[in-house]
Amino acid sequence: MHSELNKIRREYLGLNLQDVIDYEKFCMISIVWHSTKIEGCSLTETDTKVLIENDITAAGKPLKDHLMIKDHFAAFQFIKEHAMQKRKLSIGFIKEIAASVMKNTGSFTNTALGSFDTSKGDLRLAQVYIDTKYFPDYKKVPDLLEQLCLKVNEKIDKVKNEEIIELAADIHYNFVNIHPFGDGNGRTARLLMNYIQMYHNEPLIKIFTEDRVAYIDALNEAENSENIELFRKFIIQQKIKFLEIEIDKHKNLNKGFMLSF
Repeated sequence: MHSELNKIRREYLGLNLQDVIDYEKFCMISIVWHSTKIEGCSLTETDTKVLIENDITAAGKPLKDHLMIKDHFAAFQFIKEHAMQKRKLSIGFIKEIAASVMKNTGSFTNTALGSFDTSKGDLRLAQVYIDTKYFPDYKKVPDLLEQLCLKVNEKIDKVKNEEIIELAADIHYNFVNIHPFGDGNGRTARLLMNYIQMYHNEPLIKIFTEDRVAYIDALNEAENSENIELFRKFIIQQKIKFLEIEIDKHKNLNKGFMLSF
């Protein structure tokens, strides 16, 4: 699968799409739409483009969904800036990303153990249970995040070729299984994955909303079998799918345009 990805990656890079006006911006907008759609956002991809480009809201759609989109795009721009600066991971940096993701949709939660605010990037102070899975006890979260940052920072300047996307998949997998925040963990995990890509100036990774079930299955199967290769394989498949779509778009562009009346 790595050989297939490398072949398609070379073809994609050969198109020099980085020279196309606003190409990266529109890729980011599309990735934001897919990422928020996975979390239940009601806006269409066109709604998302119009909102980000023109600040025009979609009639009849919830305000919270618009804010989710705006925050996610701002967080994407935030990580891009820091990737260009080659900033290493830290708990503080991850909290900044999470705070950006949840800036206008986060909430303040009171528990017997203390209070935390997801809009500020506070770590959770409560147990989290989703479907059939319990995530690590909140008391273990700081140490687990610290270990994650250390592991990634040890590798981030050393990885090359296929190791880059493997590290991107690994940070996503480990982060989402730590589940350090009360909300926004999936979006933050996908941003961290693309942070690795941006850090190495690699094409971005899109998790397609229509593949949401396969995405969740890949996470669960990797954990149940204690085989992270299963999730790495899924991420590689998603990147291949994204690059193939972009290459096809470019081929269709080259067919030219004729006036029609």
